[in-house]
This record gives sequence, structure tokens and C-alpha cells, in this order.
Amino acid sequence: MATLRCELELHARNGLYYAVGFVLLVTLAVLAALPTAGLERLLPAVAFNNLALTAFFFAAALTLLETNEGSALARLVTPLRQRELLVARMIALALLGAVHHLALGLVLLAPGPSLVLLALGVGLAGALMALLGHYLAAGQRELSAFLWPALPWLALLMLPMIADVLAWQHPILWLHPLYAALTIIRAAVVPVAWWELALGLSLALGWLGGALWVLPNSIADSR
Repeated sequence: MATLRCELELHARNGLYYAVGFVLLVTLAVLAALPTAGLERLLPAVAFNNLALTAFFFAAALTLLETNEGSALARLVTPLRQRELLVARMIALALLGAVHHLALGLVLLAPGPSLVLLALGVGLAGALMALLGHYLAAGQRELSAFLWPALPWLALLMLPMIADVLAWQHPILWLHPLYAALTIIRAAVVPVAWWELALGLSLALGWLGGALWVLPNSIADSR
């Protein structure tokens, strides 16, 4: 809990909450300019676009900041483990994304179970994006050194969103780490079979567990 509290304070100190508020206002302004019919169907795509910034790039930015400040190096001689930091950052950014999209969902959706599905799906997707953003930025000092290798990874992360916008569904999509979370988000706006929800939740948790098992050791080795 202490690590999570420090992480939340780090977010506040660096203006992340103001940035998310700005993104929310811009998103609402853009959606207000579109026809209202079927607007909620855009929510999964909007969520993925927002999470690219508020989870993937926020995690990377915090990691780059810590590296340049020297706090990442200083942490190596403390009892704080890499996995503990990763979990705290993942939870903090997942919660930030969930609250952000709950506010958006209250505008587009009626209050009810759909909001729970929206928050759950966004939280799971945001957690995975944050982990990958942190991993790709670990050990880097320059934004350019992180950005160019990260862009192809980000494009791969967005593939389920593109498939959803095109209304293309295929069993092979379940192999993508974020398709399970997208399925849960989609269930907030369109009917989804119970087995898809169950499979989506199981796979999303499995990907999260696998990432938390592998990435801390990979980050330590890269340093």
C-alpha cells in the first residue's frame, strides 16, 4: 500500500490527473460534434486511443523521469523490488483509466452493469498497456530512444481496436493480449455471449499474470 500511495503522489506531482481531465474534455467535445445515433458504439475505440496516452505513454514518461532523476538507480539499493513497483504503477494507471472512462460512460451510457463492464475492461487493458510502456522505457534516458522502438509495439497493441471499428471478428483475434479486455469493454455497449465474457476475463488475467512474472526479470537483466 505504501508503494501504491507513493505512486499516486507521483502522478499528482507530475500533473497526470490534470492531463487526464483535459483528455476527457477533448474527448467529450469531439463526441459532441458527432451524430448522437450509435455514438456509444465508438466507446471501445475511444477507450483504446485514450489508454495509449494515459496508460502506455504515462507509464513510459514516469519511467524516463525516474531514470533521469536518478531515483530508478537509487531504488536498486532499497528493499523495494521491481515487481512491487510494477504492480503499484499498473494498479495506479489502471484505476486512473477506469475512473476516466467511468466519467465518459456516465455521459454515453445509462447507469447500470454496463459501467462495471466498461471499468473492468478498461482497467485490464490499461494495466497491460502500462506494463509494456514501463518495460520499453526502462533503462532509456532519451525520449527518442524510447519512442521509435515503442511505436511499432503500440501499433500492434491497437490491432484489436481496428478490428472492432471494422466490425471484424475472428477466433484468431483471441491470441492478441488486449482482445480479451476489448471484448469486456465491447460488452458494455453491445450484447456479448457469457462465454466470451468468461473467456475474456480469464485470458486478460492470464496475460497480466504472465507479464508480471516475466517483465520484472527482463527489466532487471536490461540494467
